[in-house]
Amino acid sequence: MNAKIQLRKFGVGLTLLSVLMLASCGNKTEESASNNAEKPTAVSQVKPETKGETSATGTNTAISADAQKLGVKPQDETTCPSNASIKGKATAKRGNIYHTAKFPDYANVKPDICFKDTATAEKAGFTAPK
Repeated sequence: MNAKIQLRKFGVGLTLLSVLMLASCGNKTEESASNNAEKPTAVSQVKPETKGETSATGTNTAISADAQKLGVKPQDETTCPSNASIKGKATAKRGNIYHTAKFPDYANVKPDICFKDTATAEKAGFTAPK
């Protein structure tokens, strides 16, 4: 009988220990989530806006002043003027890339700047997507 009581106490103690461990794991997860909010990741960081580095659509991207002189502003969110059909997109991950009408998803690309041809886009520091 004494063994049954000790076994029951051991079981209750083990259960309480498990609950405490699980509860502390939950606190660490919340703590790390709050730390992530204070320290932005590289993906969510935005370069500070400086003169000559805002895109044609007004987003904070790295388009040089020289590139802006070579290109023109898009007509709307996804359309370039007919005389400048090459769409230039400044991305943090892939750099400055351009898209031609032969690009599979060309119609959905939201350009930051438009160029008259690929040579002008390359002169402005843009490259073809890989």
